[in-house]
Amino acid sequence: MKHWNRLWTGGGGLVSLAVIGALILSGCTTSADRDGPEAPGASAEPLALSGEERQAHVESFDEVWRIVRDQHWDPDLNGVDWDAARDELRPRVVDATTDGEARVAMQALLNRLGQSHFAIIPKNAYEEFEAVTSEAASDRRDKRDADDADGVTDSVDDDSGRDDGWAGLEVRQRDGVLLVTRVHEGSPADLAGIRAGWTLEEISGASASALLSAAAGASGVERPETVVAMMMLGLLNRDAGDVLDLVLVDGSGERRAVELTLEEAPGQLATFGNLPPMPVVIEERTLDDGIGYFRLNVFFDPPRVLPAYRSFVSEHRDAPGLIIDMRGNLGGIILMSSGMMNFLIDESGMRLGTMRLRDAIQGAFEMPIMLNPRGVTYDGKVAVLIDELSISNAEILAAGLKDIGRARLFGTRTAGLVLPSTVERLPNGDGFQYAFASYTSSSGEVLEGVGVSPDAEILESSSGLLVGVDGPLAAAVAWIQNEEPQTEGEQ
Repeated sequence: MKHWNRLWTGGGGLVSLAVIGALILSGCTTSADRDGPEAPGASAEPLALSGEERQAHVESFDEVWRIVRDQHWDPDLNGVDWDAARDELRPRVVDATTDGEARVAMQALLNRLGQSHFAIIPKNAYEEFEAVTSEAASDRRDKRDADDADGVTDSVDDDSGRDDGWAGLEVRQRDGVLLVTRVHEGSPADLAGIRAGWTLEEISGASASALLSAAAGASGVERPETVVAMMMLGLLNRDAGDVLDLVLVDGSGERRAVELTLEEAPGQLATFGNLPPMPVVIEERTLDDGIGYFRLNVFFDPPRVLPAYRSFVSEHRDAPGLIIDMRGNLGGIILMSSGMMNFLIDESGMRLGTMRLRDAIQGAFEMPIMLNPRGVTYDGKVAVLIDELSISNAEILAAGLKDIGRARLFGTRTAGLVLPSTVERLPNGDGFQYAFASYTSSSGEVLEGVGVSPDAEILESSSGLLVGVDGPLAAAVAWIQNEEPQTEGEQ
């Protein structure tokens, strides 16, 4: 059972976002120019590598190559000549003059697999967090020392010193434009007067047409609409205090220039293993007619999320239906999806899906992910909202509920980035995310590269959003209320 801990790590979107974000406003090229995007964190004037730093990159390349060779579930490595790939790309690391060049070569090696969840996480993603938490810890110690001297017992918030920023708007590609699909109440975007249904024409000097073109040509396994959503997430959520210059078109067709100063992102920071930290946001409320609504942005922090979800289910046991919103959920800890599903079933022996793994002792073998009902369960209607930024574990949950006939799915097709993965630190300090298993749903479907299709495809429209109608949510409510289902693609 040595692989069991690995089953807890997924989160393809967490790292894919970091890699795809490098395409934005950084002078990076697309797949037509090179094998992989420049790693995030590369500066405009990169420092030349020392001999010791270059050697650490070479050792990291060798470690990446070896891990994939020995631990990929497919002994044929998806048909790639792995020895030839090493012989071609290793010299690029040996000759690298910057961190970015070395990382590009390592990412190019991983891109040869043509599969998700293989990525290099630049060490600055960890260093910035470690610096912030170290400073916060020092502040807390100083505060405690001062409080002890004064007899005060108040403590400093564990998240003090955070610098993760947030604009508070979500953007998706719809009908060839960048559509604002949601503006969070009280966010910088909301306070600036931006509204859902507007279209984004420019962000920090980059035009919508340029961003859409970059997405269409981006390398990797993500499809363009998923790349667009990742780009927007990366551009709109940078460091707190950063200023974004936006140009939007409002509901009357008027162009508006808006300057946004990013604020600290909501949610509590959580991390798992060697994945970078992420703010975890739980949203739960009761809609009209008593329908329960639960949204989670990432599958982290199970000690907080699962009890909150259990309470949500318990409080809505008599509700006519539950809506689980997985739109924009980037994945995370895999067993959290089965943990959530266990509150929605009343039969033992059901299966979420099957993973195929390989190790030196057993060779290739399969491991099922089983479901077991909990003491507090809900047996009414369940709707799941999905979109192209529903990634990894969010896709597994949606597919699992659909396969066992326990939920109806509304929205758009998911990302198709489903492989279970883990993250290890490399000799150069970077993180290496790699998939260690394949995943097949309980109905026998391979979701990688395909995604999960909704039962009712509902696209948001500018006209609907401008009058306050969230299309997928409205369709789910109508289904729960036994109203006439809406036509696919309509509000």
